[in-house]
Amino acid sequence: MAKPIWTRSLYKAFLIPFATLLLLLANTSQAADEVLSEGESSAQSLVALKPYSIQYDVIHDGDDVGTASRKLTQLSNGQWQLAMESDISYYFLSDKRQETSRFTVENKQILPLVYQRHSQTSMRSDSTLMQNFDWINNVEHGSYKKKEWSQPLKTGYLDQLTQLTLVREHLLTQKPIPAIDISYRGSVRHHEFKVLGQEILNTKKGLIKTAKVQLKETQRERQTNFWFALEHNMIPIQIQRIKEGEEQAKLVATDWK
Repeated sequence: MAKPIWTRSLYKAFLIPFATLLLLLANTSQAADEVLSEGESSAQSLVALKPYSIQYDVIHDGDDVGTASRKLTQLSNGQWQLAMESDISYYFLSDKRQETSRFTVENKQILPLVYQRHSQTSMRSDSTLMQNFDWINNVEHGSYKKKEWSQPLKTGYLDQLTQLTLVREHLLTQKPIPAIDISYRGSVRHHEFKVLGQEILNTKKGLIKTAKVQLKETQRERQTNFWFALEHNMIPIQIQRIKEGEEQAKLVATDWK
């Protein structure tokens, strides 16, 4: 039986914007490897690579409709894991998802190794996205629902979660943010970032000085604004998605460490 038009419209107007916004983030499913304690951490090859965790409220039309969290940890084998967990609901619509990205760093170059995302969304069947990056043979193997693919890898390709780590690194080292190529579902998306200036945000932890950065996707007629905390290692404490001049969703940090 076909779904009512108003149901499909609400789905597109609410859950799809949140799904795409949350892809830019990252809490955790249990890591396969033991996490290093603070005293065991090896020397950092990137300034941005310091463990952190952030809790967010998810806002839509001024209403608190869920939570999200992002966490970066270093594993016992020296690799890193960036992970996300989100849970949102709006009337009868709901979306839960878990994402993890395991990556390594060589010569200050981020190399994603395994990206996976599992989502449970009302009115849609559960789905899992898997990407395996083989840097020895420079090929990526992936799968999503019934689709499987293999595509060439180029140095600089990142997954959905690791791109903000590179943005933070360039902010921390005061270097221009380069264009970033994102490997996603068997294709490559080209992202360009622009620093808009500094702003002070009033958060639950007080006034926070931030650097505001914008990702503009002209082909999609939308933009995403990020606020990175200047005095907290440039962690992203607010993220906003705008389409056709209107705010679709916002993630606002409530706590971080």
